[in-house]
Amino acid sequence: MRNSQTNTKNLDIKDWTSKYQKRTNLQFFNDAFASLRKQDVGNRGLMTVGLVGSRDLPGHTLRMAQSMLRWDLRPSFWSHVFVVAETVTTRTSLGSLKILEIPLWPRIGEFPKPEKNGVNEGVLGQYEDRAIDANLGLVAVTMSDEEAKTLMKRAKSWNADRVRYNFWDMLGAWQTYLWSQGAKINPLREGIPIPASSYIEFIFDRLGMGVTPGASSRNSAPEHLWNAACWWHKAFKEDNRKIAGMYVARDPGCAMLRPKE
Repeated sequence: MRNSQTNTKNLDIKDWTSKYQKRTNLQFFNDAFASLRKQDVGNRGLMTVGLVGSRDLPGHTLRMAQSMLRWDLRPSFWSHVFVVAETVTTRTSLGSLKILEIPLWPRIGEFPKPEKNGVNEGVLGQYEDRAIDANLGLVAVTMSDEEAKTLMKRAKSWNADRVRYNFWDMLGAWQTYLWSQGAKINPLREGIPIPASSYIEFIFDRLGMGVTPGASSRNSAPEHLWNAACWWHKAFKEDNRKIAGMYVARDPGCAMLRPKE
């Protein structure tokens, strides 16, 4: 991962860990959407990016794999990212809020569809268990409502650039890495992106926006997105865009769930 050449962390990314250590995940998201709305960022939820750091086996595997991207070689806070696919209102039930994602392990209980290039339509309630999904983040980039709608169309055009963004093939490589026993080669070392974050890149490409400026190659991982939000904020400002958000890190050390936990 390339250095941002700045020692100034983005002050618009707020650490809510102490406040939300024992609160529910949906309480975090409810207050995060409200905070972004007060800042006039996030288009009332549409096309905001959610980050998840899970403690189950797929989550632990992905977080450990990303340690090679960090200067301190520690596990990433994050195992997964998704994009919010509808606006949030006072009447919105956050548990049923629509999201679009490419998970390694689909929690909706449906096998990924090749004709959709692996993209799943889910709901925010899939990530309400704080014991499993200990780390959460919500990040937004300033854009017009028209731009947000443009990105929504892009998000549902999952086969628009399949030669460059073949999420189905990426899923195959990462499923093999997760399930294989014995010697394993980290797909990131082979230049194979984590499909969840590559999908976010695919979406924001529609606005000519590079959301992983820290990546040193055509690679992508949740850690790249997080690094961009925290340290590459000046690059976004040069494009007249602000990046803001908040997070809770209840499990920074990547402790895996025990079998009966």
